Amino acid sequence: MKLRISIIIVVLFILGTLASGCVGNSTPTTTSSTTSTMPTTITTSSTTSTTTHPSALNTSSSQSANGLSISLSLDSATYQPGQGITIILDELNTLPIMTNMPKSDNWAYDHFRRGPCDFISPFGAAIFRGDYTASNYSSAPPLTIYDPHATLTCPTNAPVISYSFEPSSDTANVIEDSNNPGNNYLHFNYEVTIKGYWPDNDYNSNSKLTSFEPGVYTVVAGDEWGALVVLHFTITQ
Repeated sequence: MKLRISIIIVVLFILGTLASGCVGNSTPTTTSSTTSTMPTTITTSSTTSTTTHPSALNTSSSQSANGLSISLSLDSATYQPGQGITIILDELNTLPIMTNMPKSDNWAYDHFRRGPCDFISPFGAAIFRGDYTASNYSSAPPLTIYDPHATLTCPTNAPVISYSFEPSSDTANVIEDSNNPGNNYLHFNYEVTIKGYWPDNDYNSNSKLTSFEPGVYTVVAGDEWGALVVLHFTITQ
């Protein structure tokens, strides 16, 4: 009888010890994770995005119709008086497939210039003295950036019907006859250096090329499908 009671006491003691150990370790275990990320800068854009390329180009681009994109670039944002301003226009098919674009003449501005005798390129640009945006640039007169006194003999071209852009390219076949498309492939990347402007656009005047005066200027470019892009440059004192 005493032996049985002793065994029962030992068993109860062991069970009590185990129970107290379980209670002592009943604190919930919490698992935490820390996600460490490197600092990043994310730039988002809508139809128009502006960036500065490593080559120091002052560049802006805008999406156009059916996967086309027009870009406007300057070789700097700041110039010295008398320094030439290099302007680059590019019409790019951003799609990996050939894109045929009918001529539309849906220009956002009627006074874009594409260079003397250029009646084929689907883009153009204008320069304005002052700081303007896409919503108010047309309230100012554009500067005359090509010699109005020059006598030009321009080639005769048939009206353009459409532009067939190569995939992911700014090269297009300019189609002037739908029955005979031909192989009139042109690279729509246009570059010109402007050293000033003429005070008027009168062929019979005696106006002379004038250097850009110090101040802010606005360059606006667009294509014939209605896309528009704006950049600025400054002539220092």
